Amino acid sequence: METLKLIVLALVQALTEFLPVSSSGHLVLAKELLDIESKGVLLELLLHAGTLGSVCVYYRKRLWKLVSGLFRLERTSWRYALYMLLSMVPAGLLYVCGGDRVSEIYETSGVVCWLLVANGLFLLSTGLFEKRWRRRAEGKDVAAGAAETAPEQGGLSFWRVLAMGIGQAIAVLPGISRSGTSISAGRFAGLDSRIAAEFSFVMSIPVIVGAAILEFLEALETAHATNASLAGGFSGFELLSGMVVSFVAGYLALVLLIRMIGRGRLWVFGAYCLIVGLLAAAFGI
Repeated sequence: METLKLIVLALVQALTEFLPVSSSGHLVLAKELLDIESKGVLLELLLHAGTLGSVCVYYRKRLWKLVSGLFRLERTSWRYALYMLLSMVPAGLLYVCGGDRVSEIYETSGVVCWLLVANGLFLLSTGLFEKRWRRRAEGKDVAAGAAETAPEQGGLSFWRVLAMGIGQAIAVLPGISRSGTSISAGRFAGLDSRIAAEFSFVMSIPVIVGAAILEFLEALETAHATNASLAGGFSGFELLSGMVVSFVAGYLALVLLIRMIGRGRLWVFGAYCLIVGLLAAAFGI
């Protein structure tokens, strides 16, 4: 039974990590439904490792181009890296100023329900602007002779990246989607959907790594003080299975989301979040 719960949690973590439906919010609700108090820090880290691996594999060409460009001292690669650092600033400030208060929200499933509703409404709003964004993009393509310019930078700018960083910071709240909020913020700031999606997931890599390290250090301190197990009662095989499930499901979720964004269907996930949030609130989950 515990193995089945682990697989369910791994699937929830992976599928919702990239789909704009809030992985943190779904994990809080899943733990309530499955009656799980704690997953164990090792499982938490391995689930993050699985989803992180799926992002690295999907964007392997972009990441290799970025890393090799940094070693070759290419200006566009260093600018892209600086944009990644800039995107992390809002989330870092929020963690320093209100990390404890945010952690308390994770223990309140009732709040998560309404944050899911808010996330749904925000994503639904993108559907109202999709046609306008597409007309604007088509106009730019015609003006530029349908030729791409500076694909490495891809239209990223200080204010657009900052907008996406703020969206990422807001998504620290359980129920608010990191990918959905950051991509939508980039779209509202004027970025092409493909560029916004790519940068959203690439800039998530250091954030996922940093969050995992912080979680591990905090859990290590707690385990040392309480003499608790970091494995949460799971065996090595179960932990490895969870990581593999999160990798495969995360990759498939990423492929699905990129296709949906390309078709201008990001708002569909907003409808899902709205329904789930209202149902969870109605049934008192």
